[in-house]
Amino acid sequence: MNTLNRNAISALIILICCCTRLPAEEGKVYDLSIAEATRLALVNNFDIQLARYDAWIERTQIKSAESIYDTIINGEAQYRRDKKKRTTTITGTEVLDNDYNVGVSKKLPTGTTLSTDLRNHRNASDAFFAVQSPVHESTLAFTLEQDLGRNFFGIQDRGDVKLTKIEVENTEYTSLDRIESQLAETQKAYWALALATERLKIAEGMSDQARKLYELNNDKLKDGLVEMPEALASEANYYSRLNEVNVAKNEVAGKANALRLLLNITDDHVVIRANENFIFPSAEEAEGLSLKHAFENRQDYKRALNVVEGKNLQLVLNRKKIWPEINLVASLARNGLGAHFPKAVQDISEEDNPEYFLGLKVSFPLENNKAESQAERAKLEKAKALLELKLLERKISIEIMDQVRTCNILREVTQTSRQVADLQDRKLQEEEKQFSYGRSDTDTIVRFQEDVLQARFKAAQDNFDYQSSLIDLRKNEGMLLGKYWEGEL
Repeated sequence: MNTLNRNAISALIILICCCTRLPAEEGKVYDLSIAEATRLALVNNFDIQLARYDAWIERTQIKSAESIYDTIINGEAQYRRDKKKRTTTITGTEVLDNDYNVGVSKKLPTGTTLSTDLRNHRNASDAFFAVQSPVHESTLAFTLEQDLGRNFFGIQDRGDVKLTKIEVENTEYTSLDRIESQLAETQKAYWALALATERLKIAEGMSDQARKLYELNNDKLKDGLVEMPEALASEANYYSRLNEVNVAKNEVAGKANALRLLLNITDDHVVIRANENFIFPSAEEAEGLSLKHAFENRQDYKRALNVVEGKNLQLVLNRKKIWPEINLVASLARNGLGAHFPKAVQDISEEDNPEYFLGLKVSFPLENNKAESQAERAKLEKAKALLELKLLERKISIEIMDQVRTCNILREVTQTSRQVADLQDRKLQEEEKQFSYGRSDTDTIVRFQEDVLQARFKAAQDNFDYQSSLIDLRKNEGMLLGKYWEGEL
């Protein structure tokens, strides 16, 4: 094949390669930092929004539990007309009764129930002995009921409300844990996009070097300074580098879409770019400080502590259920009589016609198997919760120790990989000098370019692995969310 035909075919292949490159996306460009991506995820991410709703839904249980202390207003109206046949006419042939009652009651956290009732009764009869018909009676009564047994001064009621609050708080911890997991996934997706972008830059840089070598050999081939195999090798190397660029562009687009989904960006024409380079490894992680952060901030540990507290409270409440049920009732009532309701109501305050009542009711099952069973169950559940807490503490300690060690090792690996990449680059530069003097060949240059490419890829990948390990460590410490979290769920 002559040189002219070779150049024509080469130009055609280059044209095809250029035409098959991924088209550039048009539209607005979002240059996001890691902090901006994280805050955007807190607002837009679907899973984070669902986690918030779980906490909000569970929080409604608090009002439901506290409803036992709601003020209750009750009213009643009754009408009865009795014209039944009687054995004697002395009792009359018709009796009319009307009742109009209204009352207010409220239970206090002390287990005290206070109630006030205004009862109105109207009676009309054509009985022979009826002194007055119709007659109206109004009664104002104040009643106090106090639990003195198993719900001693409201301990069961307050305990149930507190248990509900603990359950709600645990749900919030679970939601925060889910949110933190989503933030970790978002940050890893961000650095994955940064890695793909870095790999694209590396591939484009090596493609430029391969193009220069190809053009140089092509010119030398025309002058007869290189043999055909070397020219073909440089040409094949150039096309391989072009393919690597296209693959890298496709990877960037895929990683951008993965981040787009996590950030819930619905405009497909928006181009997302990670504008932060990989952070050079910082100082080594301290195991003691990480353990301190974990036990102070981890949501699952707080939840486990709450479970132990709830089981302990449940044990106290169940033990008190073994007590007898004792209810003290005291009431004061005054009434008035009149030909009509206003006069009857007026007599309540103007006349002294009190009625006092004091009662004590005691109920105690002799076997009480149910209460004893519940108390024993609560005791065992508390012991189990304590064991689970100890197990979680050990798991957290092991996780932190392993993750701290992993971070510090990957930090060293990343530093070494950067040094290896720099050394490979220097090696290529020195060999290119030898090549310019005619003391090297194309195969060696191509092989050294591949060494540089793989070393730089490896350095970028190691840096990504280090960043990912730091994210995992911050999540294991419970510190990932705190930096970006504002307010409550």
